[in-house]
Amino acid sequence: MKKLIDIVKKLRSPDGCPWDKKQTHSSLIHYILEEAWEVIEEIKQGRTGNPLKEELGDLLLQIALHAQIADEEGRFNFDDIVDAISTKMVARHPHVFKENGRELTDKELTTQWQELKSKEKKDDSIKNCMMASSPSLMNALAISKKAANLGFDWETAWDVFAKVEEELEEVKQEMQVNNIAKIEEEIGDLLFTITNLARFYKINPEVALKKGNDKFIQRFESLEKAINEASEKGKSLSMEEMESRWNLTKQ
Repeated sequence: MKKLIDIVKKLRSPDGCPWDKKQTHSSLIHYILEEAWEVIEEIKQGRTGNPLKEELGDLLLQIALHAQIADEEGRFNFDDIVDAISTKMVARHPHVFKENGRELTDKELTTQWQELKSKEKKDDSIKNCMMASSPSLMNALAISKKAANLGFDWETAWDVFAKVEEELEEVKQEMQVNNIAKIEEEIGDLLFTITNLARFYKINPEVALKKGNDKFIQRFESLEKAINEASEKGKSLSMEEMESRWNLTKQ
């Protein structure tokens, strides 16, 4: 880590790199998200060797940059980050680090984790689950987890599925009267309920949606090529032709 910290310090020094020198916590938000998603992509593709190693390095660089910026402003440095997370992880795992520790069930671990997190925060109300900078699907997942931990939850995934069908029907009802504001509201309720369905299967809805996006792009590429080829000849594909090509791509 010292090697990396020294490199980042040099990059941000007066005779360092112009790009690195002008970066701030805010300007790096896009990059830390991008690098995190690239790590996820490598794992998803099963490339767990050098490609994953390189992407984890890129993500680590972002942490080092934030640490250096904070160090220059006299707030904290990389060592402080390591100390903080080390202290937190030991405190949140008493069953591992205390002499009288014992093996806990998954349910006991979840209960203990929530209790310890609650002690760390002065206000642990559900409104604080949301973060303005987080994707809405991630916020929905955090909110639903908090509600479930307090006992407000469905008993089975099929109960959630029934609620999805109910919310879908409410969308349909508003579509019939073309009430745009209510359609938006009901679609929000539908998405929130679908997020809960994902939670029951320990699926991250943000990751699931990204996979859905990737699948659509992969399938649409061949259709897009056909559309462009037709356009170059001054023609356009009918909806029936596009539907036929789409089905072939799916097969």
